[in-house]
Amino acid sequence: MTTLQTVVGAVVFGAAAWPLTTTGFGHAEWAGVLYLALGCSVFAFLVQLWAIRRTSAARASLLLGTEPVWAVLIGVGLGGEHLTTLAVAGIVLVLAGTFWGQRVEREVRVSRARTTAAMSAVP
Repeated sequence: MTTLQTVVGAVVFGAAAWPLTTTGFGHAEWAGVLYLALGCSVFAFLVQLWAIRRTSAARASLLLGTEPVWAVLIGVGLGGEHLTTLAVAGIVLVLAGTFWGQRVEREVRVSRARTTAAMSAVP
């Protein structure tokens, strides 16, 4: 499904952008667009789907919520961005919320497992 969405998006938006890009885009630029589409979209979504199948939806959503943290860190590390106090505060809040949410999710999962085990032990 992810591949189909990417292909349809590439065709529709590529056709819409074609008149604007034919004068300024060479082979190198189109190779860069192709790399970004495949490497940063299709591959990332496929990895996310693979990971979601191996954990709970709650845990997956909590982990995907840390994406802004990674964006800031990559921007600082590769893009030369400056790490501000406000960005650090945001990172701390996102990570604290993620760890708290994972703890709540784990407690619910353990509680359900105990309830299920207790109910299956009753004749």
